Amino acid sequence: MKKKASKVWFAAAGATNWTESTICKAKDLFYAAGLDKCIEKDDSVAIKIHCGEYNRTACLRPEFVAAIVEEVKACGGRPFVTDTTTLTYHLFNNRCTGQMELEGANRHGLNWASLQAPFIISDGFYGEDDLRVELPEGNIIKETYIARGMYEADACINLAHAKGHPITSMGACIKNFGIGAQSKRGKYQTHLAFWGDPEDAIGYPKVNREACKGTECPYAKMCEDSCPEVAIKVEPEGVVLDYEKCALCYSCQVTCMFTGMQGIGFRDDYFPLAQIAMADAAKGCVKTFKEGKIGYMAYAFDIAPECDCFPWNGNYIAPDVGVFASMDPVAIDTAIADMIDKAPIGPNSRAEELGLKPGEDKFKAINAFTPRIQLKAGEKNGLGTMNYELIEYEPELNPENIAKWQIRKIPMTVSPMRQVFANHHLGREFKFNREDLKGWLENWKDFDPTL
Repeated sequence: MKKKASKVWFAAAGATNWTESTICKAKDLFYAAGLDKCIEKDDSVAIKIHCGEYNRTACLRPEFVAAIVEEVKACGGRPFVTDTTTLTYHLFNNRCTGQMELEGANRHGLNWASLQAPFIISDGFYGEDDLRVELPEGNIIKETYIARGMYEADACINLAHAKGHPITSMGACIKNFGIGAQSKRGKYQTHLAFWGDPEDAIGYPKVNREACKGTECPYAKMCEDSCPEVAIKVEPEGVVLDYEKCALCYSCQVTCMFTGMQGIGFRDDYFPLAQIAMADAAKGCVKTFKEGKIGYMAYAFDIAPECDCFPWNGNYIAPDVGVFASMDPVAIDTAIADMIDKAPIGPNSRAEELGLKPGEDKFKAINAFTPRIQLKAGEKNGLGTMNYELIEYEPELNPENIAKWQIRKIPMTVSPMRQVFANHHLGREFKFNREDLKGWLENWKDFDPTL
C-alpha cells in the first residue's frame, strides 16, 4: 500500500520585491510547514548545518542560517548552530578537529557576530563525544554513534544545503543527519569501515597497483602522508596498503582521486551501499529525538556537483531552485531531487559537458548512481516516505507582508529619517555645483555608445 503523501513546502528562487527575498520566503516556510511547532519555550534547539570545508565558497551563507536562528528564538527556543568533526578524508582537511573546524566556520562567517547564536562542534574536540544508538530496523548498519550535542538537544532544525556528492550522489537533509550528525565512530559506521574483507574492497580501499606509478608518481610522498595510521608505503612497483592498520578514513582514496591518479580508489558497488548506510544512520539520529521535535529545511542554491566537504566547487549544475521545508526528511529530499532534475542545465557545468537535458537524473549522470537509492532506503527503514505533496508558496505582495520580515516594522522614512530631515533639512539647505540641466534631456544620448 502506498504511504500517505507528506507535505513539502516550496518557494522558488528569484525575487522582484521585498516579500520574495530568499530570507523572507524561508521564514514564511518555517511557519507554513509547521517547524515552529517543534519548539517549546526554553528548548535547546540544534540547527544542524554543513559548515563547509576550508577554501570552499559554495556552502550555506550566514544569512540563510541566521534567518532560521531568529525564528527559533521567536518561538522561545535557545538555538545553537552545529556541525561535527570529520574523518581525515584528505590531506588538508580542516574539519577533522574541533579547533580547525571552528577556524574554518569562522572564515565562512559562521560565528556569533553573524548568527547571534553559538556555533558548536557537537562531537567534541576530536569527534569522540558521542552516544550509541541501536538500529534493528537498519537496512545495512544495526548501530550508529550520534554526536552528543545532537543527542542532548531538545529539538532540531535540519538545515541542509542541497548539492551533489561523489559518494552518496546527492547531499541534502538525509546526509545532513546520516553523515553530518554522526561522531567519528558513527562516520566509520556510515562509511562501512571493515565491512567485508580487504579483497572485497567494499569496506576497505581498493588498491590498483597496476595503475599506480609507484615512486615515479609525483604525489608518492603525499600518498604516504595521507594516512594517519601510517598504513601506506609507496614502492617502485606501486602502493602497498597494510590492511591491519587501515581504518577506512577515506584519506588515501580521496587524495589519490583529487590528484588525478588511479592507484587507490573505491569498488563501484561501494557507492550505492554507502547511500543505504547513510539513510540508516540518519534514522539513528532521528531516534534520539521525541516525535515531532525535528523540522527539515533545505536551500537548493549554489548547486555544485560535489559536496561542501570539498575545498573547492565545480560550476553549478543548475540555476538556483529555491527553498524547501517539511516534517519528513525522505519527502523533502525526494522533492529536491525531482526539482533539481527539472531545472535547466547550468552553463559550463559538468551537466552541460555530459549533454544533459532538463528532466534527466542530473546526479546519476554526474556521480554514477541515482540519489533515489538513499530515498528508497529511508522509506524502507521508516525514516519517511518518497510520496510527497508539493505545496508551491508565493508570498502575496501587500503592506503587511512587506513589513513582516524587515529589520524594523516602522518604515525608515517615517522614523528616524523624518526627524532627521526636520531637524537638519538635509538636501534642502545644501548648494550643489553642477551644470545647468537645460539641454541634457537630449545631450545624455551622446554618452550612450549603442545609439
